[in-house]
Amino acid sequence: MSVFALQLSAQTITNYTTTDGLISDFVECIATDVNDNIWFGTSVGIQKFDGSNWITYTTADGLVNDNVKVITAAINGNIWVGTDFGSSQFDGTSWVTYDNTNGLNSNQVKSIDEDAIGGIWIGTSQGVSHFDGNTWVSYSSPDLHWSGVNATAFDSNGDKWFASPLGGITHFDGTSFTPYDTSNGLLSQFVTALLIDDQDNKWVGTSSGM
Repeated sequence: MSVFALQLSAQTITNYTTTDGLISDFVECIATDVNDNIWFGTSVGIQKFDGSNWITYTTADGLVNDNVKVITAAINGNIWVGTDFGSSQFDGTSWVTYDNTNGLNSNQVKSIDEDAIGGIWIGTSQGVSHFDGNTWVSYSSPDLHWSGVNATAFDSNGDKWFASPLGGITHFDGTSFTPYDTSNGLLSQFVTALLIDDQDNKWVGTSSGM
């Protein structure tokens, strides 16, 4: 492990690579769980790091695929993992896989977000699938843009906002879908990120700016 200090607000940067226990140097996603463990997603599996010890999980343990694109830690402690072959949920003991045969509208997972009441929203290449702990409900074109969903955000009313890689953003109030794109204000329809702040302002990252 290599450690070096920079004279930037008295911060110390600690680097971790495969020589320190990381399963791969190419890390694609990171999440922190309710116990402050850090989870790393790579192209060869995922790892849990408690600050001292590494635990590795791969398809041999039940992961749907080793090439992990998204990790989200839920408020109930579950870990959700997204891949191009579906999503896996880990409760600390066992893995459950969801794909287009048992809940998802597409196996190509783009995002995993959790709402205020613990609902899981999985953005895919064909739309978004919602899991309330028991039942799956999916939304796709024409309600959402055909390019799918790559981020979901939630406002103070509990309304859902979906970002599409080619189609702007869409507001869902539980009944109706309202799209927003370059025709009504966005700089670009190529949306890369979406965030809602404490004042319910929507921050939309695009290929042409915010």
